[in-house]
Amino acid sequence: MPFPLLLLLAATQDDFSKTWTQIQTAIKNGYYARDAEKAELTRVLDKYAPQAQAAKTREEFSQTVNAMIHDFHASHFAFLTDQDQSYYLMDGLAKGEKAAEMPEFGAWFVSGSDGYTVTMVLEGTAAEKAGLRKGDVILKVNDSPFTPVGSLRDRIDSDVTLTVLRGSQTLSSKVHVEKEPCLDMFLEASRNSSTVIDKNGRKIGYFHLWTQANTRFRDALANAVYGKLRDTDAMILDLRDGFGGRPEGFADPFFRPDAWLDWKSGPNVDMKQLFGYSRPLVVLINQGSRSAKEVLSFILKKSKRAELIGHTTAGNVLGTFPARINEWSYLEVPMVDVRVDGVRLENNGVTPDLAVDPQYDANGHDRVLDAALKALATVPQYRQP
Repeated sequence: MPFPLLLLLAATQDDFSKTWTQIQTAIKNGYYARDAEKAELTRVLDKYAPQAQAAKTREEFSQTVNAMIHDFHASHFAFLTDQDQSYYLMDGLAKGEKAAEMPEFGAWFVSGSDGYTVTMVLEGTAAEKAGLRKGDVILKVNDSPFTPVGSLRDRIDSDVTLTVLRGSQTLSSKVHVEKEPCLDMFLEASRNSSTVIDKNGRKIGYFHLWTQANTRFRDALANAVYGKLRDTDAMILDLRDGFGGRPEGFADPFFRPDAWLDWKSGPNVDMKQLFGYSRPLVVLINQGSRSAKEVLSFILKKSKRAELIGHTTAGNVLGTFPARINEWSYLEVPMVDVRVDGVRLENNGVTPDLAVDPQYDANGHDRVLDAALKALATVPQYRQP
């Protein structure tokens, strides 16, 4: 039976009235402002109920539910199907190591009228090696319409040719399609990002923290600080784009003073271990820095532990956890209002100490990173005791 026909048959068997009831119940029970905004919540749900219940396809149902969600004007609120990349992110948060694998080549996308625009290019991936840039629009894959999940499912473990729109230019790029859990993809990219940059004789450590989803990301950052980056003169922590999670523990290495522990287990056997990193720190932020990353940015700025460079963050700081609706969808509902030292970051975000906009020049060069390197070009040189 042809694949499109299978999809059609699956869609016709969906009970969208039942699915709507599950969504409505989850929102009424979980939405953080369900009491304060009860009348408005009821009005919005009632407005979209007939259209959602009458949907004929999953795509039509999803569009209706997300139109309804848009009326709430709150972050961390979305209906995600297995055709969405973020579905696999939610699956990772919900299932951990048992998360479903996602077809990918190391880029993240947002849908637009002209195609799918690249919003993230992950370090060490096929997308980066192919020279894809943030802002590129992917039009086709092997001359067929491109979607970030569906168009890649039958192309796993193969090389494909992408038709890419970059400004007024149409380009071709070849990438290799793989599959893995979404959070594994981001974790590997974070680890791959760890590098030492030489600037005017100074050694500047760099680490791109793509999410704060779980302790694996916290450990990856700590391992980089205490390992590959431990003898650097200063460090750049890149919090641009990606996703949030939990803020606890991620700033710990930067609030501990430099201290070296000597472990000797014999006359010729010893190990030196760094316990803290108190050298200069710059944090990179932009409109894609969201959720727990904004909390972390705020703490580092308020404490004056770091200089923030880039663009004001997203202002998306409500707490959430994915709710499984059925075998093909998740609902993300904002469940908790978050304040940091009494400051509400939702809809406000965190402003940088030094604003740099646009982020990239016409050739794709990173102006924000350049500004950070310039700020750290004359820091004192560190010498391990």
